Amino acid sequence: MAPRIGIISNPRSSSHHAGQAGLAEAAARLPHAAPESREALGAALAQFAADGVEVVAVHGGDGTLREVLSALPQAWAGPMPAIAPLPAGRTNLAAHTLGYPASGRREDPTGLRRLLAAAGAGRLRRQARPVLEVSGAGAAPMRGLLFGAAAFTHAVGLAEGRLHRHGLMDNAVVGITGVMMAVQALAGRGAFGRALRQGTAMQVARDNGAAVTGPRFILMATTLDRLMLGLWPFWGDGEGAIRVLDVAAPPQRLGAGLWSLLRRRPPALPGWHSSRAGTLRIDLREGFVLDGETFQPGPDGIRLSATAPLTFISA
Repeated sequence: MAPRIGIISNPRSSSHHAGQAGLAEAAARLPHAAPESREALGAALAQFAADGVEVVAVHGGDGTLREVLSALPQAWAGPMPAIAPLPAGRTNLAAHTLGYPASGRREDPTGLRRLLAAAGAGRLRRQARPVLEVSGAGAAPMRGLLFGAAAFTHAVGLAEGRLHRHGLMDNAVVGITGVMMAVQALAGRGAFGRALRQGTAMQVARDNGAAVTGPRFILMATTLDRLMLGLWPFWGDGEGAIRVLDVAAPPQRLGAGLWSLLRRRPPALPGWHSSRAGTLRIDLREGFVLDGETFQPGPDGIRLSATAPLTFISA
């Protein structure tokens, strides 16, 4: 029997209005909500749980998925549902890397019909994966898949300020932002380039180890096992579900290091580190990014951990 599917849509996502007719038609007999606030999202998920929903299809981008993952623990009674990300936002890293490509078909602009057809035929693909949990930046922990700080935060701010205004999305935002950040950091000119090379002051402690203090050029963490465009800047070993990239500032031989990462080779350079961890404790005074949005840390810093595995579904 096909699992019962409920749909959460982001009414402000870039693809919501374009695919609204197709979504409404495909979802006519399914639980469906387009909450305008976090409170409304929690209420919608609680109703889904009461209605026996087994799969929550998330029609939106990375930010919508982050909000759903964050709201589930408080809103859902019983075992967590499976999650099916439908790529419909400005950035859809999670949906694409978790195995659900954009449909690109006029008759199925949301990808929902494909998901429903696979569910009916018993062809859904499932993978179990933990997600990041970030505590210390608000009243309740947030959950997501890709964390970044220092240069990563600057790059996302650059994308928000320049690229999205021109209608660039998805791979274009990821790729062009990375190129612009690398070029300006390599040049080291202008306020942005100097800020990147100078880094962000922070303390980072892995698991039960002592905190390492110093400026970072970039700090990234994820529970994914691949990113878009073939990028994979993680190579270290160790225990734990969190993959970590930690580059000290100013970055040594930045061009050579970036070239190694593009070739998927570990940079054998001072200050370039990657490893795995179960937890990260980070004390910083600047914003960090979780799944495409910038947040401010609390006065005592933040803590990253990995949740129990959740089930992600794709067609």
